[in-house]
Amino acid sequence: MQELSLFQDDELMQCSPLKGRNVCILGSMRQPARKVQQFFAAHGAECRASTKVSRNVHYILLGDGAPADQVEYIRTLGFHGYHPRVIRQKELDDMMQGHFSPYFVPEAIAKELHLSYGHYERSHLVYGDAGNPLYTRELFVPSDTRTPQDELYQKLGDHGIYANSYIDDTTDVIVLSDLTLERLKAGQTDATIRTIEKAYDESRSQTFRFVLTSEHELLEWLQTLS
Repeated sequence: MQELSLFQDDELMQCSPLKGRNVCILGSMRQPARKVQQFFAAHGAECRASTKVSRNVHYILLGDGAPADQVEYIRTLGFHGYHPRVIRQKELDDMMQGHFSPYFVPEAIAKELHLSYGHYERSHLVYGDAGNPLYTRELFVPSDTRTPQDELYQKLGDHGIYANSYIDDTTDVIVLSDLTLERLKAGQTDATIRTIEKAYDESRSQTFRFVLTSEHELLEWLQTLS
């Protein structure tokens, strides 16, 4: 992509790689906020100083004194599959020199889930000492469990739990095989992980709502009900 300098007319602005992008300033940059806003506006972007980040932002200018809760929220957005480009002072200086190619992001904001072990830890199903937390719930059971699917389906069905080999809008809980869980913990991916990511990315949900459990924990819990 050809590097672009500050545009002088509307025709050049139409070619700007920043056109239509939303920019949020968190904290203070070395340049005055007004100068930064004018720069992005001249390139067809909407830029505003803010104390709150949203999933509709393309770029976040992260400066000194940025609110800690909003810095944490950037990580929360990533958890749910939204990845605004974080720009610090050095990158902003580079952009204001007209170097945009390294920082290009598409205009269309789309979810792109990167399933991690952190998702498992944060969304992990905790089995209580009493009751059936899975009663009438819809479970996704992958094909790589060491327990044959038919056998596992029967065990779940005996306790009023529904199991499927696919993920859709009715899926509540995702079962991870022990092998998939080990791969997730090591930062690796496999077919099951890619299936989960694809199903979430293509869904209308804006938050990762699934509860996760492991095959061995599920089997151990079912054993207590026998």
